[in-house]
Amino acid sequence: MLKPRKYQTDILNTCKEKNCLVVLPTGMGKTLIALMLATERIKQHPQSKILFLAPTRPLAEQHLEYFKKHLSIGYDCVLFTGKVHSDERKNLWQNNNIIFSTPQCVANDLKNSLYDLKYVSLLIEDEAHR
Repeated sequence: MLKPRKYQTDILNTCKEKNCLVVLPTGMGKTLIALMLATERIKQHPQSKILFLAPTRPLAEQHLEYFKKHLSIGYDCVLFTGKVHSDERKNLWQNNNIIFSTPQCVANDLKNSLYDLKYVSLLIEDEAHR
């Protein structure tokens, strides 16, 4: 079981109330903060979606595996990439709570009206400076 440090809990509490850009050095637990925040949002809004964007497919896959390893049972996570057919992504969007993807894949899907972001209660952007 992961035990957050005080600074992570403090950041989480701020992120619960406001839009935030969390800037910490590598290895300081930003992904854990994202995981805790995602859990909170789904508890508050069970029908909503969490969208986690990373600049590359390998990084999106890494975050997906981290979430799968540390999330409680009952959360459905999926990876969207260009390798997954668009019709399948449309179906997966409807049937999963947490979607991991690259910004390019989601942007293309939105242009093609595969889904909309209406029910997204949390957007996490890893490597936001890119």
